[in-house]
Amino acid sequence: MAPYWPIYVTRSDGKLEILSKSRKKESNAPTADQLDTRPDAKGNTDFFKELELGDAKEVDWRRKLGGMLIRELGGQEYPGSNYILAALPENYRLYERVKTGSGTEVTDAYLYGHPQGRKKRYRSPGDFFPHLLWLATDDNGDPDNCSCKLCAPDDLQVFKVPDRTRPPEPVKKEEPPIKKENLPPKSSAIGTRPMVIVPQRSQSQDKGISVTKPPASKPPSGPLPPTVARQAGPPPATPTLLAPAKCFEQDQDSQWNKYLFRPGELAWFNRGNAWGLSVILKRTLERDFQNPRRDRARYLVQPLSHPLQYPATKIIESEDGLRPWLAWSPPAPTHQGLASATGLTYNTIDWKGVTSGRYGQGDAEVDGSIFAAKAVDDSLTLFLPLTNNTVTTGERTYNGLYLGGEKIWTGEPVRLRIGSGQDIMVVHSIIERLKPGSTSISSATVLIVGDIYKFSTLSLQPGVEPPDNRHLPLRLRQDMEYRNRATIPIKRTMSFWKLAQAQAKLPVTDIKGRWYESSTLLPILRGAEAFSQDLTRGEIGDAGQWMNARGDCNAVNGQPPKAGTRVVDRLDAFGKSIPQGTKISKGLDGPPEEQAFPKENVAPPNVQQVQVQIPMPMDGVQEEVGKKGEGESHGVTDGDIEQFMDLDRMEEGYVQQFTEAGGQF
Repeated sequence: MAPYWPIYVTRSDGKLEILSKSRKKESNAPTADQLDTRPDAKGNTDFFKELELGDAKEVDWRRKLGGMLIRELGGQEYPGSNYILAALPENYRLYERVKTGSGTEVTDAYLYGHPQGRKKRYRSPGDFFPHLLWLATDDNGDPDNCSCKLCAPDDLQVFKVPDRTRPPEPVKKEEPPIKKENLPPKSSAIGTRPMVIVPQRSQSQDKGISVTKPPASKPPSGPLPPTVARQAGPPPATPTLLAPAKCFEQDQDSQWNKYLFRPGELAWFNRGNAWGLSVILKRTLERDFQNPRRDRARYLVQPLSHPLQYPATKIIESEDGLRPWLAWSPPAPTHQGLASATGLTYNTIDWKGVTSGRYGQGDAEVDGSIFAAKAVDDSLTLFLPLTNNTVTTGERTYNGLYLGGEKIWTGEPVRLRIGSGQDIMVVHSIIERLKPGSTSISSATVLIVGDIYKFSTLSLQPGVEPPDNRHLPLRLRQDMEYRNRATIPIKRTMSFWKLAQAQAKLPVTDIKGRWYESSTLLPILRGAEAFSQDLTRGEIGDAGQWMNARGDCNAVNGQPPKAGTRVVDRLDAFGKSIPQGTKISKGLDGPPEEQAFPKENVAPPNVQQVQVQIPMPMDGVQEEVGKKGEGESHGVTDGDIEQFMDLDRMEEGYVQQFTEAGGQF
């Protein structure tokens, strides 16, 4: 299938709010009653839901609009290619009406945003296209020139490109609504300011999909209309071909906005009145009736503890009850004797002495989880071997690795310590290199091979377009599209990932950790209100700037991180901090019984439950997320137990729908 080339329409008349007849502001969207998803007494539903970027129907609308726009404006200069509208015009939002009853479901799409209010909505791409064409060609912005059904009476529906180089000709009734011969010649100027940017096509580097390069066309005899600017951007680089997913779980984790956390990962979890540390045991997706646009992810976690007592497993009903391990830094131990000692590890601590008060007063479970998490952060586990060439090259390759608290697959991006600090690598190979004459994995070197990318930004100018790299992972591409939809209308800039080096080979010490989508994680790390303000300003930064790096919590006097302790099995990395017999689900790659969730939180057998005593809040402690200088940790600062127990962020909530963020673009 041929790729779709984006078209940017840089002008919009869309409104998020309008003034009603009573001069009160009202949302230019379905009403609250229309958005209510609750069924009636008979179990039937009739509601509207906003379609997110990337939804199949939303993509279909943009594809149809892009195709119609290029056919109308591009003529024969753009044969043999598919085009897609990069984004709907600013403040236009697509909603789907869902009606269910008697075992059937009927859906229709409506486009809201017309400046005349919610009752003026478009029912199809064909209905909206005359309005889009007017936006793209009428630099005067005169609604009287628009021929769409909402702007013009039925008897004035004339579907043609406005020609402002001469007075408009009267419309003859016998003429068809579309007359190509009435279009201005390509040498004539259509307006004075470009409002449509069409990228120059370049040959696709993706050998894994069928791509037909459009035949080369001769330059037009006259100057190009400024509405269709086709100057090429930077020359395409040569990225490495992405290999397909090799298992179901890898495929799940390669999809945008699906799961944030993965089985076997170390994560912070909400204990109800405090935050704690846990290991993700399993996950599942369930339909969310409060947010029909996205399934709700549920997780089963096992809290970490000291080896004498273990808490029950806990079901986390939504992702706002979890945080990535590297989002915060662990605090200092609550027992003064443990906090003042040096060189202690989870396995060397006298936990009987801790629980008996020998190290002072404190919370043994909290301290057990802190030391266990630091041990996990130091660990390294390779999984799913692919090739074994130890006889010839002394190397083995793997499909993934647990690096500290996180699970990383080949084919996905990771954050790097080297470079600008925001550079990423798309991992293509994970290599275990044995020492000559040795078969011991403890002395083996682990190398990560992949393409390094730098975050780059271009000013929105006619004819300047970032290179289209179809070899970037889907999550990277869709997140960048989301971010550009926020920055293009406000900042007039476009961002992209620029290939800096292909097939680079790095030690694991150069890896900070997983790369997370800004569109998914920043609402959690920044908080709902701050993220809403960022959206209205068009400022969506990289989520990695708010994250720590693997090895930071064990760093001594600023020394570089170590490769870590090799652990054969992931469960061994957690050691005695979790009950014996704990299992980490393989998800869709394992037996069905592994995917089943308990009906309630289950305590480990024959283990007395811990009655956790929550430490008293400490005065004068403030969260330091995002307040540190360059080169410092951006997580919660070490030594603050109040931050370990802080629930302020939970009150901010996890915003999946940014309806109040000014981000309905």
